[in-house]
Amino acid sequence: MAVTTVPGVRTRRARTDVRSYTPSIELAGLLIVLVGAWGGIVPFVGPLFGFSADGSRSWTWNLPHALLHAAPGAGAVAAGLLVMLAGGRLSRAGCKLGGLLAALCGAWLVVGPVAWPVLEHTKVFVAASPLRQFDYWIGDALGPGTLLAALGAFVLGRPSARPALAAPAPETRTVTPTRAPAPEARPVTPTPPV
Repeated sequence: MAVTTVPGVRTRRARTDVRSYTPSIELAGLLIVLVGAWGGIVPFVGPLFGFSADGSRSWTWNLPHALLHAAPGAGAVAAGLLVMLAGGRLSRAGCKLGGLLAALCGAWLVVGPVAWPVLEHTKVFVAASPLRQFDYWIGDALGPGTLLAALGAFVLGRPSARPALAAPAPETRTVTPTRAPAPEARPVTPTPPV
């Protein structure tokens, strides 16, 4: 794009707006909602398809289910909704709060089954084969918890929900070489011959 300049006239570059919007924050919020819902409801619906990490029946409400799954799952769902709403409205504080809450809920999903035997003197997972124990840890605690912590860290690490306008380009000045003014022309009078 060529810019025609006129000598002695200042010109400015056109301001460009960077509005290439990508919904990565809202997508992260949706993933936080989905993973948080799975982490919160897995002990209640898992036994319906043979995935009961603690050996209880489906829809059994007890203290480990409430504190180790339902509470962090509900917190993660709330965090994901906050991230989705704040990301669409360009609220940095809302995104940061949602990301922090998601990371904390994910950390509790990971640490809770390890800390529970120390706090309550009971095991979280029933005795099973090593492969089944691995399934329980990944599907019930480590998998959702790690995903939530990573998604929360992603949201926390974003500089802003949407890119801001580009900084205005520096002013462009046209500089033309100047010539010294021509001396005034004096009338030439012929000199008489001598």
